[in-house]
Amino acid sequence: MDASELLTQNVDKTQLPPLHQKRILAFVNHFLISSCSFLNEFSLQCETKFIELERKLQKVEAALTILEAKLASIPDVENKETATPNSEKTAAVEQNNNNNNNNDVSNKTEPGNNKAPAEQEEDVAEQPAATPTPQGIPASEHSLYKKFFKMLQVGVPLPAVQLKMQSEGLDANILSNPQTLLPAESTDES
Repeated sequence: MDASELLTQNVDKTQLPPLHQKRILAFVNHFLISSCSFLNEFSLQCETKFIELERKLQKVEAALTILEAKLASIPDVENKETATPNSEKTAAVEQNNNNNNNNDVSNKTEPGNNKAPAEQEEDVAEQPAATPTPQGIPASEHSLYKKFFKMLQVGVPLPAVQLKMQSEGLDANILSNPQTLLPAESTDES
C-alpha cells in the first residue's frame, strides 16, 4: 500500500496501537536541540555582523572628524561661517546704539532737568561701564583648542583627544574646564 492510500482509507483509529512515548520524547528532544542550536548560531552571526558594522561606523566617524578638521583649517570656509554670526551681532549692536541715542535725547528734553545738554553728555561720559569685560576668550572657543572640543562632540574618546593635544604641545587639562579664559593673542598654551 502507498502512503496516500493509508491516508484516504477509513481506519478506525481506536483500533491502532498507541505511539511509543520514548519515541515521541526522542522526536521532541531532537526538535528542541536543533531549534536551540539554530537560534544560537543565528544570534552569533547577527552579533558578529553588528560588531563589524560598529567598527565600520567608527572608521567613518574618525574620517568625518579628520575631514571636519581639514575643512576648519581652510580660511575661506571659516570666514564664510563667521560672517553670518558677525552680521547678526552688528545688527544687535546698532540696535543698542539706537536705543542709547534715544535715551540720551529723552534725558536732554526732560522737564525739570537744570543741566545743559553739554553737561549731561559729560555726566554720561564720566560714568564707568556697568559690566567689566573679561580678558580673553573661553577655551572652547579658542582657535587652538576649538578643534579638540569639536572632536569630543562628534564622539572621539577623551584619552585619544588628550594624546593628540599632548602631541601638539598643548595642555590636555583644558578639556576638563572648557570655560577657562585664555588670551586671544596666545598661540601656545602649556
